[in-house]
Amino acid sequence: MIWIAGTIASNMREFPVSLVRSLVFEQLTISINIRLCNSPVPDIVNLLKTLADFADNHPDSSIRTKLEQGGMFENLTAVAKSNTADHRNKRIAGQIIETCFQHLVHVANSSIWPYDDNAEIDMKSGMAGDTHGQVRTLVEMRYIQYLQCILCKPMWWIDITNQHIVEQWRADSLDQNISPSTFNLALEQLGVFVKQLVCSGSDGLGTIVPGPVEQTYILDNGIPDNIYTRLMTNVSDIEHGSNHNTGQMVHNLIDASMYSVVYGQTMIAPLNIRLKYTTMVPCDILSSTQLVSDTPIIEGDPKFISCKFQCLPSEFRVEQDGSVTINSYINNLNPIWHRDMYKCIAKIFKCFVPMFENLFRTMDPMFKYIDIRNRTKGYESSSQSDHDDMEPDTRVIRPVYVPTLPEHFQSKYESAKPVSLRGRNLQVTVKLTNIQLTPSKPKYDEGNWHIEGPTNESIVATGLYYYDVKNITTPKLDFRVAVDRFDRQMASDMYWEDVYGIDRESPRNQYIGSLEASNGRCVVYPNRYQHKEQSFELADPTQPGHCKILTFFVVNPACRIVSTAHVAPQQPQWYNSSLDKTHILPELWNDATQYIQGVQSPTEVKRYRDELTSDRTRITAAYNKYIYERAYNHDRW
Repeated sequence: MIWIAGTIASNMREFPVSLVRSLVFEQLTISINIRLCNSPVPDIVNLLKTLADFADNHPDSSIRTKLEQGGMFENLTAVAKSNTADHRNKRIAGQIIETCFQHLVHVANSSIWPYDDNAEIDMKSGMAGDTHGQVRTLVEMRYIQYLQCILCKPMWWIDITNQHIVEQWRADSLDQNISPSTFNLALEQLGVFVKQLVCSGSDGLGTIVPGPVEQTYILDNGIPDNIYTRLMTNVSDIEHGSNHNTGQMVHNLIDASMYSVVYGQTMIAPLNIRLKYTTMVPCDILSSTQLVSDTPIIEGDPKFISCKFQCLPSEFRVEQDGSVTINSYINNLNPIWHRDMYKCIAKIFKCFVPMFENLFRTMDPMFKYIDIRNRTKGYESSSQSDHDDMEPDTRVIRPVYVPTLPEHFQSKYESAKPVSLRGRNLQVTVKLTNIQLTPSKPKYDEGNWHIEGPTNESIVATGLYYYDVKNITTPKLDFRVAVDRFDRQMASDMYWEDVYGIDRESPRNQYIGSLEASNGRCVVYPNRYQHKEQSFELADPTQPGHCKILTFFVVNPACRIVSTAHVAPQQPQWYNSSLDKTHILPELWNDATQYIQGVQSPTEVKRYRDELTSDRTRITAAYNKYIYERAYNHDRW
């Protein structure tokens, strides 16, 4: 009944009062109280929204009175605040409250909202902790390592068409103990890559190619020279206006961890205002009634959710012609002071769009060259009944089954549905980082394994632009992926060691390779990969060097989180220019801006940033403990 009513409501401008009175309210009350989870989410929300809209447009009707007095709000609130209700029920209740009863609450819901316009490109599989497929065999890993050697070669996608170069590769492969059949398989796979994955960069500049790590893509020299020049000029201005020369090795010129959403503290707009994101500075938010954000209701494991913080993405619009418009301010980059920097970032992101399209098109399970299903062959104990009296370490075992690679590469990309981001809105967090080395500090230490953001930030992919790398050894990124547990298998420990290179205490992850981050290179990869930076140092130890990176964190396109379109700038210094027409003395401006609703004081900024950093450390540790570094369970062998 609810599904029918919701479907009707979604397609009708005027909802019949008679139908409401005779049909909907009784069924709706039953649904809310008993079976909230049995109806599709959009239908329930659409129904309530239609009722509320009708009531607002028809003051003489009794619908609003029935909505207010029917106990529905109280029932929904009880569900939303319940510690026992499942996440889906709580999310539905929260959405209905946000849509129809916002005037009755004193906080604004901060939960993740589905974004129906992008529903068909849901990239949830790119999020941290998502496991895709079982661990690969040693045979597969040796093959992948060889394939990566070719994928690291400059212009390999052109050289593969040169028979003389291919024969040289073949001769080199023999020196590496690569069999002819393995080389032929690699050559066939590279040919598929060229036909199905290699493509021109934006406006035909550069070539987007698969990186040496599966489901990564790289683009060299794909940023127009004039945009690069403007970027360098704008970065120089930002450096001069910041505390760049603090002696710190790592300095974030655009720091996403500052002025973030603090649940219960940050002021955000109600839903009817939040759905409008067409201005760089949200003047409609500044002039609207703002509400304190609440702690969101997020589906997922609470160990990987931040209950207090969320970094603020910006609203990026990819136009039909491929150009990009930034429709809300970039947090910690003033859009008035740095107008040209916004234009540069938009044009650079345009170059990343086809890279993300490639990534999203191929972001399905990791390719399995050898698929061992059901009962595992090899190193199995002989009949248990024949050897019940034998010690486990003296039982008779069969010869090992050695898995072999297939003769031909079976492409999974031909059937992959093309993904176009044109005409779509994306949420993107921007970060600008400088790593500065000096003769007194000549080395950047290796980083820690990590993913980007907690579950409530819904980051599915990362894009990196190494726009200025000077006088340092080439930076490299390492990647590893979480793998599924094994189904119960009747195989000995010796089998797992010989075929997979693991034992009972091995962590459930697999190292999948590294890629170089050379000067001018753009890189994209899914956030389900943990990554870390390898150490690098000065090439000439007598001269300074640096690595400067522009980073894009892309939110799952199928959902929306609180963004800078919903939160007025929290930086008090951004409001100083609005005080120049007042009688307040300039030396008092900083003090005056502290009283603007929603801004964060310098003391609060530092405290919140430190707390956010600690929170991220906790979440990373949880991902390691429960997913990426969790040992294979003895009972699962």
